[in-house]
Amino acid sequence: MTNRTLILTAAMFLCCLDPAMSQEADTARDFKVIDLRPKEEKDGFGLAPLEGKCNESVFRVADVASDPMKVTILEQDLVPLLGSGGRTLTVLNWSIYYNKQVQTKGSLFENVGIQGYSVPGKKKERHAGSKCSKKESAGGWYQASELSTVYFPLISEFEGTYAGKPLSVRVVYSPQTKLPGEFKGESLDTEALVEAVHKTAEALAAAIPQ
Repeated sequence: MTNRTLILTAAMFLCCLDPAMSQEADTARDFKVIDLRPKEEKDGFGLAPLEGKCNESVFRVADVASDPMKVTILEQDLVPLLGSGGRTLTVLNWSIYYNKQVQTKGSLFENVGIQGYSVPGKKKERHAGSKCSKKESAGGWYQASELSTVYFPLISEFEGTYAGKPLSVRVVYSPQTKLPGEFKGESLDTEALVEAVHKTAEALAAAIPQ
């Protein structure tokens, strides 16, 4: 086969290949995510504490705690699942919280003194779960039955629209090991955060009618 024939053959092959590659690229672009969250949900570094007595030890995890940031990871996860049909996922509110709250039950005193004698009191018992009701909590509420490990959970709360229809999901992710819990670049923190995002994508895909 001459060089000219080889060149012509390669050119014909590329002509056949380009439309297919273009079609795949168009499919990937069919689905997109638009981030319309308020500024306070995007800004910050590390952990931002929530205000109010019912929100003590509950923190919003900043977007920059993962690289790429969570909205980009979410889109990457959803493209192969929702990549056709030209639909748009709009993110209106989405925060991931790190909740270190526990419920404390029992006496505040381990021993109570009465007229010089020490009388054993009821010890405080610590139980997993938010200490206030969900209605009283500003975000990141959870209950013990939602945990699968003994470590403080990450709670992902998402609100948005898909193809113009309201969409809401909530995910409670239990880390597989104790976290440093600062979310400033430590690998264990980052891995847990990214896994919470993956779980959020799975929940969204399950909530969207196919």
